[in-house]
Amino acid sequence: MQYLDTTFYDRAVNWFLDQPFIAFIVLICVIIMAIPQLRDGIKILFQKKKKQDFTIKYADETISFEEKCISRDFDIIKIKATTNDIGVAAEREWLKKKYPRYVNNMQMLSYVQTEKGRITFDILPIKVGEIKKDIYFDITDFYKGAGVPTFKAATEYAEQTIQSLYK
Repeated sequence: MQYLDTTFYDRAVNWFLDQPFIAFIVLICVIIMAIPQLRDGIKILFQKKKKQDFTIKYADETISFEEKCISRDFDIIKIKATTNDIGVAAEREWLKKKYPRYVNNMQMLSYVQTEKGRITFDILPIKVGEIKKDIYFDITDFYKGAGVPTFKAATEYAEQTIQSLYK
């Protein structure tokens, strides 16, 4: 086979690939080199889908948490509890477990209107060292309007994320 108007490198590669045995060896080498990346990619896919459940026992109730979004700026956590007192205590327990040295001196009550209805959030701005972030606790399951006025403080980005999570 003639290779016209090509460089020496191109002619050498084409000659090697025209040899079936050499082409087979190159293919096997490429497959062997791709196995670790394929394995790591599959591992990452399954690790992201697997959520760690966190439950606590308080009085006679088991409270569970669903970590809907964990990001650099804010976390969105759904608390599955039956009463306001137990739910608020559960917020503190979750914070102690996830952010052991957190500092919090403020708390806001807010809501976001979604396709599924009104979602009530207890927002706690925390500081861990130099890092500041907001924790949005979804308290819709147990909050019954305990006379606390709501404060519309969800950032636009957090509200968009909540809208997409609760579709």
